[in-house]
Formats: sequence, structure tokens, C-alpha cells
Amino acid sequence: MIKAVIFDMDGVIIDSEPIYKEIDKKMFARYDICLSEEKLESIVGVPLFELWDKLMLEYDLCKKYNTEEIIDQHADMYYKALKENDLKLIPGIREWFEYFKKHGFKMIIASSSHAKKIEFVCSRFNLDKYVEGYVDGNSVKNGKPAPDIFFKAADKLGVEPENCLVIEDSEHGVSAAKSAGMKCAAFSQRNSSFQNLDLANIIIKEFSTENLKKVMEI
Repeated sequence: MIKAVIFDMDGVIIDSEPIYKEIDKKMFARYDICLSEEKLESIVGVPLFELWDKLMLEYDLCKKYNTEEIIDQHADMYYKALKENDLKLIPGIREWFEYFKKHGFKMIIASSSHAKKIEFVCSRFNLDKYVEGYVDGNSVKNGKPAPDIFFKAADKLGVEPENCLVIEDSEHGVSAAKSAGMKCAAFSQRNSSFQNLDLANIIIKEFSTENLKKVMEI
């Protein structure tokens, strides 16, 4: 029985992935890093500390640059972009929040994003009246597709993993949710050929009343 709902943030609550992708390209260009579209898609949902740990080694940047400074710079660019863009909630997601709140489900955000970004989004869209806080990517040792972030979210809510529903939009996120033993609804908006969401219990393309009924039946 589902007792709690765990929301990813980017690509589920807000349509921020296209914004982040442009930031990523600018950041990587600064350090002569060239990634294919497939590679750019593959890093969706990966915490910045994990991403840059790999890139620093792969491109032999450790001797020239400080990893923490680059991560802070990258995170600040994300945060600035969120503030400057006319962000909107994904259509229908607030109605889902309202439904879960009305029916007594516990809710929390579990996102690979930096805490500052999550707090900004929660404040801007008044999500604190729905969710019991958040778990950010820097608060767990292993990011998605490892299940750590979802285990921590379930523990924070005091709900067993098998009683949790995760709403995700990335392959890494779906894999993490299933590895945690949770049910997962995958939101497929970007139609990327590089994101395999087949492990999810259900794949939806919009947050509609009809899809909410289907999700509650999984």
C-alpha cells in the first residue's frame, strides 16, 4: 500500500532540464570538455560531485583545477539560471500535490540538485505546504542510480520503502527507485531516445486526473 510519495524535482516539478543542459555545455566548454548528446542525457540525475569527480580524472584536470571550486561554480550557474528564467510548474503537478495532501499521503522531494536550488523552488512555488522537506544530492554518499537518496527520503518520512511511490523522469532515477524496492511512475516529457524508463511500473506523459488514477492502481 502506498503511504508516501517521493518526488524528483528537475523535470518532474519544474521543467529545468533544458536550462541545465545549456549551462552544462557552457561549463564543459570552459574546460575543453566535449560531450555528445547521448552523454549529456546520461548525466541527467547525477549529482555534480559525482559528475566532476569522473570528469576531472577523465580529462586530467586535477593538477590544473580545484574540483570543489568547479562544482560550486557549476551549482551557482544553475541557481542563477533558475532565478533568471520564468520558471513554471509542470502542468498538472500541483493538482497531484493537492490530491496526495487531501488523501493523507506523506510527501518529500528527493533530488540530485544542490540544497539551495531545492529550497529556492520550494519557496517560489510554496511547496512546503505539501512536502516534509527534502533530500538533496550532496546528503548521500552515492547518487542515482544508487538507491541511497530514496532510502534516506523514506527514513525521513518514517515509511517503509515498499510503501513509497517515486515519481521520476530519468533512467538513473527510475533505476534508483526500483533498486530501493519502491514503486515508480516515470514521467516522460522530453521523449529522449537516450532515456530508458522501462523499469518503471508505469510511464506517463502528463500529470492528468486519468493518469493519477492509473498510478494509484499500480
